[in-house]
Amino acid sequence: MLRTMSRSIRAGALAAAAASLIGLSAAQTEVTVAHTMTGGAHRVAFDAIVDAFHEEHPDIRIVQNPQDMEIYQDTGLISMLQSNDPPDVWFQWGGDLVRRDAELGFALDLTDHLAEGGWGDTFLDASWSEGTGTMVGDRIYMIPYAFDVTTVLWYNVDLFEEHGLSEPETWTEFLDLLRTLREAGETPIVLGNQQFWPLGNWAGHITARVVGMDVFDRAFTLEEPFSQPAFEEAFRRFEELAEVQAFNRDLAGLGASESMTAFFQGEGAIHPIGSWLIPNALETAPDGFRYSAFNTPVIEGGAGDPQSIIGLATGFEVSAHSDVVDEALTFLRYFTSFDNQVAWAEAGRFSPVEGAMAAADIDEHNQALAELFLDANEMVPPPDTGYPVEIAGIFYQGAAMVAGGMNSATEALDWIDRQLEPLR
Repeated sequence: MLRTMSRSIRAGALAAAAASLIGLSAAQTEVTVAHTMTGGAHRVAFDAIVDAFHEEHPDIRIVQNPQDMEIYQDTGLISMLQSNDPPDVWFQWGGDLVRRDAELGFALDLTDHLAEGGWGDTFLDASWSEGTGTMVGDRIYMIPYAFDVTTVLWYNVDLFEEHGLSEPETWTEFLDLLRTLREAGETPIVLGNQQFWPLGNWAGHITARVVGMDVFDRAFTLEEPFSQPAFEEAFRRFEELAEVQAFNRDLAGLGASESMTAFFQGEGAIHPIGSWLIPNALETAPDGFRYSAFNTPVIEGGAGDPQSIIGLATGFEVSAHSDVVDEALTFLRYFTSFDNQVAWAEAGRFSPVEGAMAAADIDEHNQALAELFLDANEMVPPPDTGYPVEIAGIFYQGAAMVAGGMNSATEALDWIDRQLEPLR
């Protein structure tokens, strides 16, 4: 969509004067970029990259449209894509949402563009696969801007030291740790599950660890029911969390952002959430706040990979209906250039560009997540991005019923299958 200052010039002399004051060309082209970076160190880094791009490309103007992540994920993005004026570029979570955008004709096929000049070869090999979430079949529809671990167990180092605790290696040790914290008057796990996905993502990882990815995939593709012994064994882990009173009392009513703030303020010892906590901590955690992370502990007897991680690529898609595709791709090439990706990594994101992480001066938290990627033999897709969101949402609600102490594992799984029956 080409938008020129000539429209404003025709509107009157005042607009023309304003344009000259800010140094805009009469032929300047605007590229709209929708995303969820409302704050944090990664937003600061992104703004700096955009400003530098404007200096090098004065004929192109990047217009950002940021939205709160929960609004964007629930209704914001799809409303924009279905409107008469969709963004030219938008942030997306890899996986089923990329497939949806491609099949509905929203997203541009980027395969040939990435082949030009070897652009695609500047990324890590892991960037290009359906499992990572950037591709549909053999075609690329998303340019990754980060690899995200969607759940690790962040913990307050000072609280752990105060109570003589160390990172648990097994689920049994983990439950003992949670009991110790509760008996000491601490909130073991602080989490905001108002939108179901924060607990739901972690529940997906726990479930995959127990049932194995083959069974996990068959259930989420509706080839098998959820109400079966393997899933009952997985959901009993949620019963155990409820029995030890692992969560904050307002689990169901607290938002994801609010619970992260609560963690930074010491209102809970553990916060299960993704790698985006790091840039948020750089921006909003109190001075001297010490935190670290461990992966979901090994679940004894589980059929899944005991070292798996749950994660995916996140990135940018380009509108198939944009009139400024060339300008949008010019910006994305600039954003994913090596030097900018080093800065991006130093702002707390796991860059998918070859060599950027090694060249960046990254902190211990990013280094720890990088090691999780290297150690994992299996990446579990978050259910709400790897599979249709309708299926994931019902699974998330069922897991919340059990973790919140409202239903047994058997009751929740029966409920999940009843809710999914119209989709089968």
